[in-house]
Amino acid sequence: MRLEKIAIIGGGALGTALAINFSKKLSVSLVVRSGELADEIRRTRVNSRYLPDAGIPENVRVLSCLEDALKDADLVLIATPASAFESVLGSLTEIPHGLPVIWGCKGFSPASGELLSTVAGAVLGQDACFGVFSGPGFAQGLAANDPSAVVVATNSGHEATLAIAEGLSNETLRVYANPDLVGVQICGAIKNVYAIAAGVIDGCGWGENTRAAMMTRAVAEAKRYLERHPADESTLMGLSGFGDFYLTCSSRLSRNYQVGMRLASGDPLPEVLEKLGHVAEGVNTTRLIRMRAAALGVEMPIVTAVDDILDGRQTPRECAAALMGRDIKYEKRDD
Repeated sequence: MRLEKIAIIGGGALGTALAINFSKKLSVSLVVRSGELADEIRRTRVNSRYLPDAGIPENVRVLSCLEDALKDADLVLIATPASAFESVLGSLTEIPHGLPVIWGCKGFSPASGELLSTVAGAVLGQDACFGVFSGPGFAQGLAANDPSAVVVATNSGHEATLAIAEGLSNETLRVYANPDLVGVQICGAIKNVYAIAAGVIDGCGWGENTRAAMMTRAVAEAKRYLERHPADESTLMGLSGFGDFYLTCSSRLSRNYQVGMRLASGDPLPEVLEKLGHVAEGVNTTRLIRMRAAALGVEMPIVTAVDDILDGRQTPRECAAALMGRDIKYEKRDD
């Protein structure tokens, strides 16, 4: 597979940043939601709402017509929120057979709670080539060409996955191939829950001890969750796991972290989300993982606490007291 032309669907921060980053090596078409927005970006070469400090190179084609962007494309990358994922896929059902479709969304289907790969298989067909692009990659750093490393995982075997990883890599972005499509997706979604918890910790004025304890136990929770799926637990220690956990739990650039900080200040969730102005995937993901964990019999006390805070059932300090008051156990368990 030769990768020379890529169509990126989604004119948010991630889509814009990836268009800037990939344009050093690839021919890039960036598809935005309206002709008016496309005209504005072509004129100013800036996405003023989502990434105002990053200039968009002249060689990035900015379009509002998906059909034009797909002409001669070697790869499609969906960079929309998870809530728009299924509708975008529906517009791709007529693409040429064999054209790979990957996504940078880090969440689950809001309607069913299913992995996005399950949705992709149902819409595109199981014989289509599809996968996920994930890891510790904030839009600002990707657009600034900070040296970064991420992973791509697909349903199409070693050679196809490696070819996509090689095609997307450049002098500032190293893309690793990963065979664990399920694990990469779960890790990319679940870390958003713990980023909310990290923001709550800082918003409450607690220090590094508290964040380190939360992150360590979050890894233990995520491991238990992964074990109940056809996933490789070693993925948790890779870029889509620990790498992304570390990034989103330690930076105020994380939208989910910002949600946690503002909730800790006493702001109601609807007001927090309105002020944020961007999608924080962890809000919906928390509820979905809690429901799935309960159905599987997986103990996830931090996820439960975050869900209680989001729904206003308990305050952060009440949740912290409940977590600290749980029965003492061995750190490592066989169950």
